[in-house]
Amino acid sequence: MEERIKAIYNDCWGIYKKYLSNHNMALWNQNMEAMMKKYDNRPDICGLLIWFSGRVQTLHDEWRMAHE
Repeated sequence: MEERIKAIYNDCWGIYKKYLSNHNMALWNQNMEAMMKKYDNRPDICGLLIWFSGRVQTLHDEWRMAHE
């Protein structure tokens, strides 16, 4: 169980770092879908990623406002 949690955390951190490098929400969504598939669309992973997505979208909206 501990290794699974580490793997999920590292994958989430990885796709978030990719988002921060380019602020590309389309790529974020693609990476999120790939991660869901990687973990067999398990409800806990999907729920976690949906939770993260709302926060990343908020950050993205703030970033866009600052860069328009």
